[in-house]
Amino acid sequence: MECLDANVLQDLMAGGLDESTRATSVNHLDGCDDCRGLLSLLAKEVSRDAAMSTPEDGKVDLKKLAFQNTDGPRTPNETVTSLGLPARRPTPDPLGVTADVSLIQRSGTRQIGKTFGKYTLVDRIGAGAMGVVYRAEDPGLNRKVALKLLHKPDEGLAQRLVREAQSMAQVNHPNVVQVYDAGISDGSTYIAMELVIGASLRTWQQEKRPLPEIIEAYVAAGRGLAAAHAAGIIHRDFKPDNCLVGSDGRVRVTDFGLASARPNDEGPDTPEELELTNSGMVLGTPAYMAPEQFTGGNVDPRTDQFNYCVALYEALYGTRPYKGKSFDELGDNVCDGKVRPPPPGTRVSRAMRVILLRGLSVKPGDRYPTMDHLLEDLGRDRARMWRNLGISAAALAAALGLGLFADLVVRDRVSASNAQSFDATGVQVDRAFGLLVDRLDANTSQMYYQSAINEVRSHRDESEFGFGDKDSDLVRLGEIHDQLWASDWSSWKIGSSLQVAIVDYRSRVLFSQLVPDDPAVDWRKSDPATLKDVPWIKAAFAGAEKTLVLQSTEPKSLKTPGLFGTKPPYPLALCFTRALVGSGETKEVSGALVQTIDAAELIDEIRLDDKTQLSIVTNDGAHVGQEIPEPVINAARENIVVEIELDGRPYQVRKQALTSLEDSIARARWKVAVREGKTTATSAPVPTKPPVGYVVMARELGGVLSGLFAGARMVFALLAFAAFCVAIATFVRVRQLTR
Repeated sequence: MECLDANVLQDLMAGGLDESTRATSVNHLDGCDDCRGLLSLLAKEVSRDAAMSTPEDGKVDLKKLAFQNTDGPRTPNETVTSLGLPARRPTPDPLGVTADVSLIQRSGTRQIGKTFGKYTLVDRIGAGAMGVVYRAEDPGLNRKVALKLLHKPDEGLAQRLVREAQSMAQVNHPNVVQVYDAGISDGSTYIAMELVIGASLRTWQQEKRPLPEIIEAYVAAGRGLAAAHAAGIIHRDFKPDNCLVGSDGRVRVTDFGLASARPNDEGPDTPEELELTNSGMVLGTPAYMAPEQFTGGNVDPRTDQFNYCVALYEALYGTRPYKGKSFDELGDNVCDGKVRPPPPGTRVSRAMRVILLRGLSVKPGDRYPTMDHLLEDLGRDRARMWRNLGISAAALAAALGLGLFADLVVRDRVSASNAQSFDATGVQVDRAFGLLVDRLDANTSQMYYQSAINEVRSHRDESEFGFGDKDSDLVRLGEIHDQLWASDWSSWKIGSSLQVAIVDYRSRVLFSQLVPDDPAVDWRKSDPATLKDVPWIKAAFAGAEKTLVLQSTEPKSLKTPGLFGTKPPYPLALCFTRALVGSGETKEVSGALVQTIDAAELIDEIRLDDKTQLSIVTNDGAHVGQEIPEPVINAARENIVVEIELDGRPYQVRKQALTSLEDSIARARWKVAVREGKTTATSAPVPTKPPVGYVVMARELGGVLSGLFAGARMVFALLAFAAFCVAIATFVRVRQLTR
């Protein structure tokens, strides 16, 4: 049997061989000193990387540092150190081969405190294939750095380490570990670089994280690679172990130890550069290598793109894209482009898979032209969800905004219609109320000279003058009362509710059409004392010839005397009163003639349409009419349209004054003067007395949204604003992801 090559030995240590090949290889090792020597060299080389994760027994399982199995994700008991070094809890060694690393540990410890260049080693923080990394102090700038030292003096490795420093120093990017210095001290080559406190990208992604967060981290790493490519640097060994996630959350690409610089146009490459970039060298970690790295072909930035897509594929799917339990099997699958199908239940989108497959193309020419183009497509895919959300939010905001605009347009039109209706109703209020006052005034003028009224005007109780007794006076009052009841009052009827009442000089209600038809009793039971307290009755006896009030019929001062009866037929009365003056030479007030009319009848005279709700309101807030809610009535302002929302229903409301009798008479005289040409239409009299009451006009402010539910406009406005904010935020996010 032929001797085993290094790749097979690497697979053997990793447990990546099938049972048959493994048994054959172990049997060969038993009888081949050369292969056992090679295995020993490999074990010594990789055992350095285990120094940070040595078991308590001081032995290291070589399997955990050998070629990484590509058949799937790491097992649950596998961890990663802060520098991306793989480590596994102790497991049975299938080869029974272990290495004593105590000497290495002691050697690393002996380095602490030494000075290389201007840097003093503080402690060891990790190891890689090329060297050991220490935490060191830069006393000149008073800062901590990461200092990377070669494992052993080796001119080739020293050149490569210096090349790493030179490559990384050319790149100044937040997603690339910054290099400060490089040099040789005491025969050891060192690089001083940014000290990153954190974990490797592999450790970071092993925690359960959402796909967008993983993609975001890899995009950041991709930006670092793109910056390196822009500086003419190829990484050649990109993998999650070569990326650090700092405690600040920033992803940084590191370990450019295998990087090569493109030749520039200034002259031919130096012999050292040609030696380091020999196309026949196989550089990189096999699990992430591109086809051209397996075949020894030309390596360019598209090679890093392939390595990157393998790592991203593994992070998203939880498994690597190519099967391979050996170096050759893996190489064949990679070169043949045999990508695994997506695992069942994957959450990775088809668009993302298309992007990854293009980056994993066998031919470099089929991949993205540059890393920037790949990142741009990744940005579009990451932004797709945000873009769709933004479009949906914008569409919702537009729809809600359109609804609000339509509602506003309709409301404006309705509001204009309401204003016109209020103006027309206001004109009708003045006309109807003025006409009513004129008719009431005309009635009292005609009633004033009726014989029954004359009897009241001329009557005085004779007992007051010593000519008779009270019984005789009552008989005489009974006769006057009967005469009043016998009179025909229908000729002065206004509407259906006009009622007449007569009060004598002692404030006794001698007659009222609102009391029951038993004239011999009611007027005798009247209480003049209470009637004298009624302001407009008192005003009539105090010399006011005529008064006009809007009066509730409920007060006791009106019920007890029987002016409106014990059960008034309407709650609100418009009362027109004229004082009765004694006949003949007697000019003293001898009584009052009172006409009352149901205030609700005025509403019928005012109403012009069915949509305008009307109420008659007294100065103290009593009201009658259509069912306008009291809060709406209270919100009304004179000659000003007020908008109010009640129980989700918007209203517009306005009120107009019912002018006092004096102002009504003045206005009537002004109208006559205008008709006769004695004055102008612009010289209308200004009211001087408080109004009798008010007419409140209310209309619902209908719109597109008013009939949906209570507060629909506010809800739509808030939703539209929220949708607009979401749309803006998502489009900003899309811009961030795709820039």
